[in-house]
Amino acid sequence: MPPKTEFDPARFAFKLTLGVIGLTSAFAIGLYSGYKQNGLFQAADFAKRSLITTFREAPDLVQSGPPVHFLQPSRKPGEGVTVNARPDDGRLILMTGFFDGGNALRLIRRDGTIVAEWPVSYTTLFPDPDYLNHPPTTDWNVDLHGAVIDPDGSVVFNFEYSGAVKLSRCGDVLWKLREPTHHSVERAESGGYWIAGQNFFVDDPERRFDPITRLSDGEPYGEALALHVSEDGQVLQRISIPEMLFKNGLKPLLTAGGFSFVHGAHWEHELVHLNKIAELPTSYAAAFPEFEPGDLLLSMRMQNLLLVFDPDTQRVKWHQTGPWQRQHDPEFNADGTITVFNNNTYKVDMLPGGRSDPALPRVSNITRVDPRTGQTEVAYGQKPGQEMLSIIRGKQESMPGGGFLITEFEAGRAFEVDADGRLVWEYLNRYDADRVLEITEARSYPADYFSVTDWSCAEETASR
Repeated sequence: MPPKTEFDPARFAFKLTLGVIGLTSAFAIGLYSGYKQNGLFQAADFAKRSLITTFREAPDLVQSGPPVHFLQPSRKPGEGVTVNARPDDGRLILMTGFFDGGNALRLIRRDGTIVAEWPVSYTTLFPDPDYLNHPPTTDWNVDLHGAVIDPDGSVVFNFEYSGAVKLSRCGDVLWKLREPTHHSVERAESGGYWIAGQNFFVDDPERRFDPITRLSDGEPYGEALALHVSEDGQVLQRISIPEMLFKNGLKPLLTAGGFSFVHGAHWEHELVHLNKIAELPTSYAAAFPEFEPGDLLLSMRMQNLLLVFDPDTQRVKWHQTGPWQRQHDPEFNADGTITVFNNNTYKVDMLPGGRSDPALPRVSNITRVDPRTGQTEVAYGQKPGQEMLSIIRGKQESMPGGGFLITEFEAGRAFEVDADGRLVWEYLNRYDADRVLEITEARSYPADYFSVTDWSCAEETASR
């Protein structure tokens, strides 16, 4: 047996003192790193966020069990079409989200009947994602965000920050864009599409974005881009949104958020968070005499900023910060106003794991602004019965005759209200008794928009 060691009070006191000094030093270093937000803090913060994400999405890594990446607590009962109180005018609704076990686009009638469907798999469409810094781990760890349907029934959509795809009405791949596209896809009146993209870089040798990029900590910066993509998937134009802001003398706006710019601090790894590109159509141009057809309307969440500029000259013609907060999806309207989904809250309200608390106040709304005067009003969301909440994302579309088609992302809900704010249509993407699956977008199309007369794809399927 080993000899018994006698207790030495002096040695114990020495070790205890060293331990206390070590713990105190670690605590002090942690406080200092947090205050300075230096490299040590950033490394610890990145590790913490990575662990949280991995833990939250662990079931999805093997695509078994609940698809937790897409689930939110349920806020109300019901499943599928729960309200359909308006005569059927033949309009069809394109929805993107997670349906029947996977990402999909669905074209439905107002009664919920599925007219056409495009189930999509990121790993199948992009088997070699070497163009991304952090590609999706599985099909259950990436959303669809941003989609349009063309008159011939083909669809263009984004895998969020992971690539754009165009499919025929029967699901054949027409083209793929191997770029980190995200949030927004819109038809361009001159042909093709405006799609939000990103360019990632670490170094800024030309100091295009000084002083922001002097805060580099080695992690790539995301430079927001407006991409004009042709009908056959070629990028015709790349517009750097931060560069456009700097060229227009808006660096003070970009850097006016109270950030200290001290050594050791770090900027969020997107120079701006672009979440919408909308084009002014010729049919609305007379209502916006200060703009021209083809001008682009942008939403930049981090700055609570809406902006209109000419994509050819990159001259900014209008911009306004607030009163919307962390907004999404602005749209030009025929009456000369702009409406926007005003999230009206901040991400600190989300529960750990990216979940929305059903007990939170439902403060989101649709805000209308007159760009000539800057005057705003709440167009929907401030009356009893109109309560809604999306802390992140959210979409809105003005409907003929007034009212809106609204996507309440975290509620797994798409719904339409009339000009008086009354609910006339609603769809809930139910998962189980307690949870819903998120819907990223719903868009409405009149029946005469389509050249398709037969959605069955029977002839195409038989010829394959």
